[in-house]
Amino acid sequence: MVDSQQGKGYRVLSMFDRLMNGQGINKKQEALTHQVGEKTIQRDIDEIRTYLEKAKLDCHLQYVRTEKVYKLMNTESNRLSKEQVLVIVKILIASKALIKSDIGEIMEQLLSQVAVDQLDQILLNEKAVYEDVHHNKSLLSLIWEISAAIQKKKVITIDYLQEGEAIPTTKVLKPLAIIFSTHYFYLMADNHDTPTVYRMDRIQHFREMDIKFQFPAVNQLRVGDANELTHIRILYKGQSPQIVYGRFPTANLVSKNKHEYVFEAEVLGHGMKEWLLSQGADIEVLEPIELREEIIEIIEAMQQNYRCI
Repeated sequence: MVDSQQGKGYRVLSMFDRLMNGQGINKKQEALTHQVGEKTIQRDIDEIRTYLEKAKLDCHLQYVRTEKVYKLMNTESNRLSKEQVLVIVKILIASKALIKSDIGEIMEQLLSQVAVDQLDQILLNEKAVYEDVHHNKSLLSLIWEISAAIQKKKVITIDYLQEGEAIPTTKVLKPLAIIFSTHYFYLMADNHDTPTVYRMDRIQHFREMDIKFQFPAVNQLRVGDANELTHIRILYKGQSPQIVYGRFPTANLVSKNKHEYVFEAEVLGHGMKEWLLSQGADIEVLEPIELREEIIEIIEAMQQNYRCI
């Protein structure tokens, strides 16, 4: 029985390709298909096993006695369990931060980490029940590219579409961090020495500039400062509600009654109280209650300063 190098190469590659696709290799059937002896097929299998070990791939060749086939198995220590995948998928779905197509791609990658016999229907049903986010915009590339700019400390330019506006505004920023809070990804950036947050789904275009910057030496903003991101609800009674968007780009207009506007926004604690107080009677803090009470205490203390005049 002749086993040429050309025939052997094709045979081994054919088996390896099917193994990588999750199929099993039956030694007897392979011998009949390629018209060689079973010992020859066994040598081929041993060569594949040796290659896998030397290549240090996260899988190994194993004989499954119940099926009488050889299969590639993921290394157990590097494989997610179906329980772990389910928890990750549910967290992703509960976040409501990504569009359905992005969620689907991530789920497919996660499911590929689970052994074929563990693909429970409960995992496959998760994608079907996911409701798409309203902005319908993929953020994966944008998050990666801006994260790279942060790592390189490069100034960026973004075209940002604020709530209620039809034309985006160009902003030159020093990006500091990307965080996730309450269904949205936010860019924390230094805008003219003022830390500000921007909702990433409202960034229309992004460009990295060939300008480097240094993080502030004092009160340096760190990723850990994400804890300072606060959800506020304010009542604006002034003449120009655009001033709220100017200070809080992530603000949403919740309701309007004549000349009174109720806004909600995710804001950084840094400098927030000072700005709110600077607006005088034009702004009233509604929520959170803790911030409202703190503002009241500051105003009462200010009143004490002028009682003797």
